[in-house]
Amino acid sequence: MRKEWLINTGLLMGSVMLCIGVMEFALRIIGIVQVGPHPPLIFQVSNNPLISYELIPGIEQTAYRSVVKTNNRGFRSEEIDASRPLFAVVGDSITFGYGVENDETIAARLEQKLPHYQFLNAGVPGYHLGQETALYKEKIAALNPSGIILVFHPNDMSAGTGWLDADGVLRAEGDDPNNRPALQCDPITTGILRYIPKGCWLDRHSALYVGVKKFIRMRSSMDALKTDQEKSVQNPDAETITATQIDHYAKQFAAFAAALLPSQKKIFVIWPDRELHAVSRPKIRAIAEKYGFTVVDLYDTFGNTAKTLSWDSVHPHPETIVKAAEVIGGNIQ
Repeated sequence: MRKEWLINTGLLMGSVMLCIGVMEFALRIIGIVQVGPHPPLIFQVSNNPLISYELIPGIEQTAYRSVVKTNNRGFRSEEIDASRPLFAVVGDSITFGYGVENDETIAARLEQKLPHYQFLNAGVPGYHLGQETALYKEKIAALNPSGIILVFHPNDMSAGTGWLDADGVLRAEGDDPNNRPALQCDPITTGILRYIPKGCWLDRHSALYVGVKKFIRMRSSMDALKTDQEKSVQNPDAETITATQIDHYAKQFAAFAAALLPSQKKIFVIWPDRELHAVSRPKIRAIAEKYGFTVVDLYDTFGNTAKTLSWDSVHPHPETIVKAAEVIGGNIQ
């Protein structure tokens, strides 16, 4: 009996190990999960310190689960067509189109709706209004755009000036350059999976471990999203944007507006997040209107429940982008 038990146990363990090996191999071959530092190789250091980093011109590179194509000026758009009036769509990763294809971004959807215009996708992940202003002065103004669409997301209020390290990793303002991502690990520390030994090693070497970790954190992130949405509806006056942040944004906005021409059509889009921002939104709207911007508040369309990507609790789902483009486009015609 003991021999039979040992044989069965060995077969079971062997089957489990084989199954794990097959899943590990499949994840690596398919490329859904990557192990170790794998920065999106779409950025370069800018010669302008106020911009800090920028998209590499003329690339076609997989990043953020999509293919990023840039034109020869370093924008995620087709080459400039001088025969059509140009609108520059300025913003951060929401505008850039994190997690969606080139033809699914806000600018692309606007152009599909209004093909007699060209919409330049001037969004770059991680940018704040100060960087967007510098980008406008250096690269966009010379294109003589007929209009500007500035896409605001509430997290713009807390964004610092990121920078690009030697590995192509975007780092937060103030990060220690000696704190190399390659030396870090981020194993699972909650639930039963925290008892798996060698978590740090697995985090650097196992696609299956990293995939399980991402799935767990995705579920947790989505649960937190729903909880935060419900809390904000119950208490809409609860505010995470501070008066100091609004004052700082107002100064940045004045500098941005000063770079524009009076003849340009100006649209300011408030993109919703999980909170209603009932206190700060009217103040931000007033800042934009002070400088002649038409305000499109997408909270009027989505509330604080705009559909996000299935694997991300911040960036918009393609369906959300389509609907937003319809609303924004209605203010251009």
